[in-house]
Amino acid sequence: MKLQDAIPRGWVGVFVPDQPKIGLGLDIATTEKQKSNPSALAVTQYVAPLYFVRLLLSWKTADPNVTRALVRYVLEGLPFEYKARKLCIDATSERFFAAELKREFYSLVSVDLVVASEATEYMGERMTFKQYLGNLAVNTMEDGQVALPNERWLQKDFRLVVRDRGTFDCDVDEDGRHGDTFDAVKLSLHAITSKADEAYAAAVQVGSYGSTEKHDPFSLRPDPNADDRPASGPML
Repeated sequence: MKLQDAIPRGWVGVFVPDQPKIGLGLDIATTEKQKSNPSALAVTQYVAPLYFVRLLLSWKTADPNVTRALVRYVLEGLPFEYKARKLCIDATSERFFAAELKREFYSLVSVDLVVASEATEYMGERMTFKQYLGNLAVNTMEDGQVALPNERWLQKDFRLVVRDRGTFDCDVDEDGRHGDTFDAVKLSLHAITSKADEAYAAAVQVGSYGSTEKHDPFSLRPDPNADDRPASGPML
């Protein structure tokens, strides 16, 4: 299969001109509970006041060159001569590969490596990036500001994510999915909303930002029995 066949035809046609604030989030495949997870790439365009997820890819491969090629194809294929504001890569489990990608794409985009267990600060409270980015995504979605593709496989992957004592947890399904698309989307939002040169990391204990109840599904998590009902809110 050719690279261009792995991406929906006409994907660049969904971007709005004169709205160059675009962020990318990449969740690199890992192994969880003896199952190989997919990689996921989200490309989000901010058209105030909404964040439109224009492209969301999920794939499994043992060849890192496939991931390199997909990311490059997307970065170089953005319409209107747009340059993405930032590419945020989850480097929690694949730090060396993430660092290689940062070196490879530095001429095309600013790259931030995000480690879930490291710290950031929000409104004076220190918390892990996993906690901060999970709440960033959920809060933005609950405010009705994120437009996602209306696909059942995507809904299924998002449903795996639950809020657990102020942070987020995720079960692995039979296909090895592990909320990878949720992670890619939250990273793409961070790529848009974070400061251009933001870089800070330190050891930290989990704070109290967000819900403190164990396994409290965020309210956007759809009801599995409601799949046949029309989706609400702006969708692609």
